[in-house]
Amino acid sequence: MDMVLPCCLFWPHQSYWGEFDLKQLKIKVGAPKKDAFQCSPAGIPPYFWGRGLRNRLGKLIGWKPRQSPFPIHAGYSEVRSLIGNGTVADLSTLSIQARDFVAEIFRDIQDVPESSSLSKVISPPSPESGPTLVQLLLSSDLGRWKEAQHAVGNILPPKGAGLARASDKVLRVFGAVGWPEALTTNNALFGCGIASLLMGAADAPTMFSNYVTDMAFYYEHGYNYVFPSLESLLQKGLADPQALRTPGGRERRNAVIVGKQYIQDKVALEKQHKTHLTNRSARLSRRIAQIISLSESSLLGMAAEATARGFDPGAVMSDLVFSSAGTDVVDVGCDMVNSEIMNSFLNVTDITDTGIVSEDVLRRVYDAHAATGARMLTQRWHEPVARMCAALYTWHIQNDRHMFLRRAILGWPKARKMTTPTRPQCEADFDEVFDKQHRTTSFCRPLDPKYACNGEDTCDHIRRFLNRSQEETLLWKLWWFLVLGPLEYVRGGQVDEGREHDLVEGSRLWMAELYSRGLVLEMVWLIAHANHHAWQVNYLFEAAMFGSILDGGTMAGKLDRQE
Repeated sequence: MDMVLPCCLFWPHQSYWGEFDLKQLKIKVGAPKKDAFQCSPAGIPPYFWGRGLRNRLGKLIGWKPRQSPFPIHAGYSEVRSLIGNGTVADLSTLSIQARDFVAEIFRDIQDVPESSSLSKVISPPSPESGPTLVQLLLSSDLGRWKEAQHAVGNILPPKGAGLARASDKVLRVFGAVGWPEALTTNNALFGCGIASLLMGAADAPTMFSNYVTDMAFYYEHGYNYVFPSLESLLQKGLADPQALRTPGGRERRNAVIVGKQYIQDKVALEKQHKTHLTNRSARLSRRIAQIISLSESSLLGMAAEATARGFDPGAVMSDLVFSSAGTDVVDVGCDMVNSEIMNSFLNVTDITDTGIVSEDVLRRVYDAHAATGARMLTQRWHEPVARMCAALYTWHIQNDRHMFLRRAILGWPKARKMTTPTRPQCEADFDEVFDKQHRTTSFCRPLDPKYACNGEDTCDHIRRFLNRSQEETLLWKLWWFLVLGPLEYVRGGQVDEGREHDLVEGSRLWMAELYSRGLVLEMVWLIAHANHHAWQVNYLFEAAMFGSILDGGTMAGKLDRQE
C-alpha cells in the first residue's frame, strides 16, 4: 500500500505566526562561491537548513536530520573544560553557578555600613578567596583629562533607553511594519533581530520565532515593563511547536529559560542595591569571570542550538564570553558610575588589585580582549554565534542606546592611531591573555598571515572581497557607512549630531537592503571584518572606550535602563 503524504508536508507551517507578515524573511541565499571569502572556509551550512523533502519527512515521522560535520577547533581549552558538551544541562549548571557568584558579590554590599565613604578604595583579598566588591577610582591622569574635557563641554550624554522605533523605510524593507512593537525598536531589530537574520534557521517562521525568544535579552533593558505584551509573546515563542521540532530548536528554547532566570535574578539584586553601586566593580578569578560572562551574554539559547547542531562547544562558549567584552568595551566609564558591577574590563585583577582605573591598564585589558576575538572574526566568522558577535559592532552604532559615534569622537584623542608599518594583529585564548587570578599576561600570537590584513582603511582583504563580488557597489556602500564614514567623522573632531544620525541610519538602511537581496554571507563577512578593524586596525573601539570615561554622571545611583 502506497504511503499518502499530506500536501502540507511540502510547505513550512507558519500559521502559528500567521498574524505577522513574514514573506520578506523568505529570502534566497545562495551557496558561497569558490574563493568568494578569505581562505574559502568549508562547511558553511545552508541558510534555511530545514528545507527539503528529507527534513520535512523527518519532522513527520521522527527521523533525525543528517548533519554536516563541523570542525573542533584548536585551543579554547579552559572554556571547553567548563562547558563540556554544551548541552542545556551543561549550560544550566554554569548559569546556576553564575547566579550563586553574583548573589555572593551582592551580599558584600550588605556588609558595608550605610555611612561608609564611597571615596575610599578598598584593598580586597585575592581572587581565589571568592568574588568580592571593589571600589574604583580614575587615575589622577585620567581624572584630570576628564575634568579638562568636561570643562570645554565634551560631556558624554547619558546612555539612551534604546526604545526608538526603527524608521518606516527600514521596517518596510524587512516587512516588519506590523510586527510586535518591542521587536521594531532599533535596539531590538538591529540587535537580536539582525543576529537571528544573519544566522538563518530551519525556515523563516522559525527564524522569526527565534528572534522572539531572544527578546529575553532585553529584560535587562526593562523592555518587559515598557512593552507589557512582551512576556506573553516570549512564552508563545518558547512554546512554538514547529520550532521545537527543528534541529536544536528545543534546546534553544530551554536554554532561553535558563538564561532568563539569570537576567531576572541579577536585575532584582541591582534594583535592591542600586544606590550603593556607584564606582564599584566585582573582583573575579579567571574561571569565575568566564562562567559569569557566559550568562552575562543573555543569549544562552543561541549557544544551545549551535552545540545541538554539532558546532564546537569550546568555540561557542569562547564566543559568548567575548560577547560580554564586546558589549562592555563601550561602557567602561558609564559602568563606573551606574549600577553595573559586571564589566569585563573593570573586573580584571589589574584594576581590582588597586581599585585604580588608569590609561595604561585599560589598554592592556583592551588588547587582551581584542586578541580573544580575532580568530572568531577573521576565521570562524561564518559560525552561528560568531555571526552574532560580529554584529555587536553594528549594534553599538545603530541601537539608539550606546551612541557609539559620539563615544568614538570624544575618545579619539586617546585612541592609538594606525602607523606604517601597521601594528601586528594578534590572537590568543582567554586562558592565555589572563592568568588564573585574572591578571593580564601580555601574551598574544601574530594572527595567521592568511587572515591578517594590511591595516589600510580599505584593506587588501576588503578590496579583494569587493572585486570578486557581483554586488560590489552595494557592499562598498555598507563598508563606507560602517568604517570609512565613521573614521572621516571622528578624525574631523567636531561633534555633529545630524551627521551622526545620517551615518547611523545609512548603515541600517544598507544592512536591510543587503538582507532583502539575500546577501547574508557577504554581509556577515564584511561586518565581521569591520568589527576586527574596530578592535585592532583603526581602534574605534578603543576610542569609544575612552569616550565613555567622559560620562556626565547623571546615571549615578540609578539603573541604566527604563524602569
